[in-house]
Amino acid sequence: MDITAISPAVGFPRTVAADPLPPTGTLRLATAGSVDDGKSTLVGRLLHDSKSVLADQLEAVEHASRSRGAAGPDLALLTDGLRAEREQGITIDVAYRYFATPRRRFILADTPGHVQYTRNMVTGASTA
Repeated sequence: MDITAISPAVGFPRTVAADPLPPTGTLRLATAGSVDDGKSTLVGRLLHDSKSVLADQLEAVEHASRSRGAAGPDLALLTDGLRAEREQGITIDVAYRYFATPRRRFILADTPGHVQYTRNMVTGASTA
């Protein structure tokens, strides 16, 4: 997409590319930290803000959050795929989520924080 800009030097319009930077490939991110540091919430927020959450997924998260007594949607539930994770409110296994913007693809690895799942945290970090 091109846009027209006024050249400050001569005052004449010139055509410039709206996005002169080319796509830059894939960025891999992994969360790491202790229990309840907000790792899953961060990943859920990134997915939500990038508009990578389908309407039915968001509706399910809102419903589950209301049933748990939360005022708003618990975006951490977007990465909790195992039944045990949802029941206990913790991350057990690495959850990989993918989304893309016009310039870059992202792979997010949400890793657990409990000491007994350190092996899973290391696995997620090794992929980043």
